[in-house]
Amino acid sequence: MLTRANTDSFTPSAGLIASMATTTWLDTIPTGAALCCLLLVPQPPRSLYETWAVIEQRMRAVAEALHLGPATAPPPDIGPRLRLVTPAEVALRFDGTPYRKRIPAGRPWTLLLGRRTPVALVLGLDPISCSATPAEIDSYLDRATLHQRLLFGHTRAE
Repeated sequence: MLTRANTDSFTPSAGLIASMATTTWLDTIPTGAALCCLLLVPQPPRSLYETWAVIEQRMRAVAEALHLGPATAPPPDIGPRLRLVTPAEVALRFDGTPYRKRIPAGRPWTLLLGRRTPVALVLGLDPISCSATPAEIDSYLDRATLHQRLLFGHTRAE
Protein backbone atom coordinates (compact mmCIF):
# COMPACT_ATOMS: atom_id res chain seq x y z
CA MET A 1 0.00 0.00 0.00
CA LEU A 2 1.25 3.49 -0.85
CA THR A 3 0.98 6.21 1.75
CA ARG A 4 1.61 9.92 1.55
CA ALA A 5 5.21 10.79 2.38
CA ASN A 6 5.92 13.18 5.19
CA THR A 7 6.91 16.43 3.45
CA ASP A 8 7.68 18.22 6.74
CA SER A 9 11.28 16.99 6.49
CA PHE A 10 11.48 16.76 2.70
CA THR A 11 14.76 17.77 1.11
CA PRO A 12 14.79 17.93 -2.68
CA SER A 13 17.37 15.46 -4.00
CA ALA A 14 19.88 16.23 -6.73
CA GLY A 15 18.02 13.84 -9.04
CA LEU A 16 14.64 15.47 -8.47
CA ILE A 17 16.04 18.95 -8.97
CA ALA A 18 17.85 17.93 -12.16
CA SER A 19 14.76 16.15 -13.53
CA MET A 20 12.52 19.22 -13.57
CA ALA A 21 12.07 20.94 -16.93
CA THR A 22 12.20 24.74 -17.11
CA THR A 23 11.26 27.52 -19.43
CA THR A 24 11.77 31.27 -19.12
CA TRP A 25 10.13 34.25 -20.78
CA LEU A 26 9.67 37.99 -20.32
CA ASP A 27 6.36 39.66 -19.56
CA THR A 28 5.11 43.01 -18.28
CA ILE A 29 3.04 43.91 -15.26
CA PRO A 30 0.04 46.29 -15.56
CA THR A 31 2.27 49.31 -14.88
CA GLY A 32 4.36 48.41 -17.92
CA ALA A 33 7.43 47.31 -15.94
CA ALA A 34 9.29 44.19 -17.06
CA LEU A 35 8.81 40.86 -15.29
CA CYS A 36 10.99 37.77 -15.71
CA CYS A 37 8.99 34.52 -15.63
CA LEU A 38 10.27 31.05 -14.80
CA LEU A 39 8.21 27.85 -15.11
CA LEU A 40 9.26 24.58 -13.41
CA VAL A 41 7.46 21.38 -14.40
CA PRO A 42 7.96 17.65 -13.78
CA GLN A 43 8.89 15.08 -16.38
CA PRO A 44 6.55 12.14 -17.16
CA PRO A 45 7.04 8.91 -15.17
CA ARG A 46 10.32 7.17 -15.97
CA SER A 47 9.60 3.75 -14.47
CA LEU A 48 6.75 1.46 -13.49
CA TYR A 49 7.19 2.53 -9.86
CA GLU A 50 6.94 6.23 -10.58
CA THR A 51 3.26 7.14 -10.88
CA TRP A 52 1.58 10.46 -11.65
CA ALA A 53 0.52 10.61 -7.97
CA VAL A 54 4.13 10.21 -6.80
CA ILE A 55 5.32 12.88 -9.24
CA GLU A 56 2.65 15.31 -8.03
CA GLN A 57 3.55 14.58 -4.41
CA ARG A 58 7.22 15.35 -5.12
CA MET A 59 6.34 18.57 -6.95
CA ARG A 60 4.13 19.70 -4.05
CA ALA A 61 7.04 19.02 -1.71
CA VAL A 62 9.34 21.09 -3.96
CA ALA A 63 6.74 23.88 -3.81
CA GLU A 64 6.85 23.68 -0.01
CA ALA A 65 10.67 23.83 -0.08
CA LEU A 66 10.37 27.00 -2.18
CA HIS A 67 7.51 28.41 -0.04
CA LEU A 68 5.24 28.81 -3.07
CA GLY A 69 1.56 29.65 -2.70
CA PRO A 70 -1.61 28.67 -4.55
CA ALA A 71 -3.03 30.59 -7.49
CA THR A 72 -6.02 31.55 -5.33
CA ALA A 73 -3.90 33.96 -3.24
CA PRO A 74 -1.39 36.71 -4.05
CA PRO A 75 2.01 35.13 -4.80
CA PRO A 76 4.27 35.20 -1.73
CA ASP A 77 7.70 36.83 -1.79
CA ILE A 78 10.00 33.82 -1.41
CA GLY A 79 13.16 35.89 -1.12
CA PRO A 80 16.21 36.00 -3.38
CA ARG A 81 16.80 32.53 -4.89
CA LEU A 82 18.43 33.06 -8.30
CA ARG A 83 22.11 33.50 -9.04
CA LEU A 84 23.65 34.36 -12.39
CA VAL A 85 26.05 31.58 -13.38
CA THR A 86 26.89 32.68 -16.91
CA PRO A 87 25.45 35.36 -19.21
CA ALA A 88 22.90 32.76 -20.38
CA GLU A 89 22.35 30.61 -17.28
CA VAL A 90 21.03 31.03 -13.75
CA ALA A 91 20.89 28.72 -10.73
CA LEU A 92 17.78 28.36 -8.53
CA ARG A 93 18.34 27.75 -4.79
CA PHE A 94 16.06 25.47 -2.76
CA ASP A 95 15.84 25.47 1.04
CA GLY A 96 17.33 22.51 2.86
CA THR A 97 19.68 21.27 0.14
CA PRO A 98 23.04 22.32 -1.29
CA TYR A 99 21.85 21.52 -4.82
CA ARG A 100 20.70 24.18 -7.26
CA LYS A 101 18.77 23.88 -10.49
CA ARG A 102 20.77 25.27 -13.41
CA ILE A 103 18.43 26.99 -15.86
CA PRO A 104 19.29 28.16 -19.36
CA ALA A 105 17.84 31.60 -20.03
CA GLY A 106 18.10 34.09 -22.85
CA ARG A 107 20.49 37.00 -22.58
CA PRO A 108 17.69 39.61 -22.22
CA TRP A 109 16.25 37.56 -19.31
CA THR A 110 19.57 37.35 -17.48
CA LEU A 111 20.33 41.04 -18.12
CA LEU A 112 17.03 42.02 -16.51
CA LEU A 113 17.63 39.63 -13.61
CA GLY A 114 21.03 41.28 -13.09
CA ARG A 115 19.22 44.63 -12.84
CA ARG A 116 17.06 43.26 -9.98
CA THR A 117 13.95 42.77 -12.11
CA PRO A 118 11.45 40.64 -10.16
CA VAL A 119 10.86 37.04 -11.20
CA ALA A 120 7.51 35.26 -11.17
CA LEU A 121 8.32 31.65 -10.27
CA VAL A 122 5.58 29.26 -11.42
CA LEU A 123 5.59 25.57 -10.54
CA GLY A 124 3.32 23.34 -12.59
CA LEU A 125 2.16 20.01 -11.25
CA ASP A 126 1.77 18.52 -14.73
CA PRO A 127 4.44 18.05 -17.41
CA ILE A 128 4.66 19.97 -20.66
CA SER A 129 6.90 19.21 -23.61
CA CYS A 130 10.39 20.68 -23.46
CA SER A 131 9.84 21.83 -27.05
CA ALA A 132 6.50 23.56 -26.31
CA THR A 133 5.84 26.72 -28.29
CA PRO A 134 4.87 29.98 -26.54
CA ALA A 135 1.23 29.34 -27.56
CA GLU A 136 1.36 25.84 -26.03
CA ILE A 137 2.85 27.25 -22.83
CA ASP A 138 0.08 29.88 -22.65
CA SER A 139 -2.51 27.13 -23.13
CA TYR A 140 -0.83 25.01 -20.43
CA LEU A 141 -0.83 27.95 -18.01
CA ASP A 142 -4.51 28.75 -18.72
CA ARG A 143 -5.56 25.12 -18.27
CA ALA A 144 -3.42 24.57 -15.16
CA THR A 145 -4.71 27.79 -13.57
CA LEU A 146 -8.30 26.75 -14.21
CA HIS A 147 -7.69 23.38 -12.52
CA GLN A 148 -5.54 24.85 -9.71
CA ARG A 149 -2.44 22.94 -10.86
CA LEU A 150 0.01 25.86 -10.46
CA LEU A 151 1.84 27.27 -7.45
CA PHE A 152 3.44 30.72 -7.44
CA GLY A 153 6.02 32.92 -5.77
CA HIS A 154 8.02 36.10 -6.45
CA THR A 155 11.79 35.93 -6.26
CA ARG A 156 14.82 37.84 -7.48
CA ALA A 157 18.60 37.60 -7.84
CA GLU A 158 20.71 36.89 -4.75
